[in-house]
Amino acid sequence: MSRPDAALTPAKNSIGLDPIAALSVLDDTTRANIIGTIVGHPKGAPSKKELEYYNPSVAASTLTDHLIRLEEVGLIEAIERDRQGLERGQPYRFFQLTDAARELFDRNNLFEPDAYRELFAEVEKTDEIKAAEGIERPKNQN
Repeated sequence: MSRPDAALTPAKNSIGLDPIAALSVLDDTTRANIIGTIVGHPKGAPSKKELEYYNPSVAASTLTDHLIRLEEVGLIEAIERDRQGLERGQPYRFFQLTDAARELFDRNNLFEPDAYRELFAEVEKTDEIKAAEGIERPKNQN
């Protein structure tokens, strides 16, 4: 008989990620939707502007609070690109899953990238969002 909690044990290289705490924060629909947006994003690292667009019912300040919580438990990390060469208003900060989060999700069959990318591709995008998606992400992206 298998142990139901066996998949929730941390992987050897997921130091700092408590799987129970990490999965518990996803009990909140908004935070789960944010993770889904990150997973489905064509470059795997949306900007806050893109997260706001794809989660329109979430106020910007509330989105920030959710991003902070997801970072605190080790599910996401912020990455920044050099601002040089960017036009005013173009994003320079992006959010991506941590390696430990991706491993946790893979072990538990959560947030399968292909399924989220298919859903993401069906969303109608404004020119502004298309431009935001076209911005080059930092080189240290997963």
